[in-house]
Amino acid sequence: MPKPSSFWDERFAADEYVYGVQPNDFVRDAAVTWLSSPQAVLDLGCGEGRNAVHLAQQGHTVTAVDYSAEGLHKTRRLAEREGVSVDTIQADVREWAPDRTWDAIVVTFLHLPPSEQAQLYDLLQRVLRPGGLLIAEWFRPEQRTEGYTSGGPPDVEMMVTADELREHFDAEGIERIEIAEPMLDEGMHKGRGATVRFVWYSPEQPSD
Repeated sequence: MPKPSSFWDERFAADEYVYGVQPNDFVRDAAVTWLSSPQAVLDLGCGEGRNAVHLAQQGHTVTAVDYSAEGLHKTRRLAEREGVSVDTIQADVREWAPDRTWDAIVVTFLHLPPSEQAQLYDLLQRVLRPGGLLIAEWFRPEQRTEGYTSGGPPDVEMMVTADELREHFDAEGIERIEIAEPMLDEGMHKGRGATVRFVWYSPEQPSD
């Protein structure tokens, strides 16, 4: 089961940034390639805001969502320190139902049980505008089955596979799907990791 918000509040309460203040490498590089102009970007499960703040520094209008109040407090603190603005929303992604869409969504290491993962995929597609872009990275099962020690949930069933993503997302929109083995240096995520990296475009609305 996912950790309750109180667990993350306790973890994020310390002054230091648990996952560091630098963006995820894949998010940073993918944003350069696929987000060349300012966009309205949603960082879903933003944690302490490292990706959200980086994207705001690149000129994007960023909304950061997490269910940890402490994580969002540190997001705002980091944004203020870096001289940018990030809109923060405290919400559980399993229950959140916004009444708007975004041009792009960023997700890193947001892991849910198998019974709830499809709900997350549905949310991502509902809040992404037609033609919008999803940039995501998750740990894949090999993170546990092959003994990687760079972080992630202990339950292998909470990991994400490339086949799972192909099942839930329109194949025509897949820009990139990569079985990766990055060297992570993101606070508690440190060392070689087994991840799946995903870039996907939402289908355009049919023309009238």
